[in-house]
Amino acid sequence: MKSFILCSALALLVSLTAFGQAEAIEGTIAYQKGDKRAAIVELPYPPEIVEGCLKEQFAKNGVKEQKLKGMQVFKNARLTPTDGEAADLYFKVEKKSRRDDNNSVVYLIMGRPNENVSLRTSDDAYRVQDAKSFLSNLQPQTQTYELETNISKNEETIKKSEKKLTDLQDDRKKLDKKIKDQEQDLNKLKSDRESLLGRRAPAN
Repeated sequence: MKSFILCSALALLVSLTAFGQAEAIEGTIAYQKGDKRAAIVELPYPPEIVEGCLKEQFAKNGVKEQKLKGMQVFKNARLTPTDGEAADLYFKVEKKSRRDDNNSVVYLIMGRPNENVSLRTSDDAYRVQDAKSFLSNLQPQTQTYELETNISKNEETIKKSEKKLTDLQDDRKKLDKKIKDQEQDLNKLKSDRESLLGRRAPAN
């Protein structure tokens, strides 16, 4: 049943994606010693969802996430499985605005392997077109990641609710037993009292 729900949701997601896809642009981002050329895209998801998607996507290819001066970095990574050239990827994901928690602006600087990007000149646009292409195709993966995350959270909530129900049922069984034992004790006391009254000697 869960597999059917997931497949149905993913199918709906794919159909919705066909009608709207974010297009990346080329711009700059302030990093270390000046502005650096970067690809930029806006996505309708919170930063933690986008960052989680990126982390999961590159982890599948054996590349671990690093945090470096506010950037999400993946060293010696390939943008796609067919990418013929590895690079150091510097992502910056932030809220679109201070009051907007549900939309993100994503920046991507493509770094040459082991390059010190902080020393790069402002006109160095190394593989920025590839970066734009990658970000332009990031929305479907992010949608899928958000959906799977929500399903996982929902299943976890169900498990917690089921456990709480089981605990309450167990508590009820214990309480029912205590009530039954108490009733038995009370009945025994009443029976003992009646026996004692029956043995009382009649007054002369």
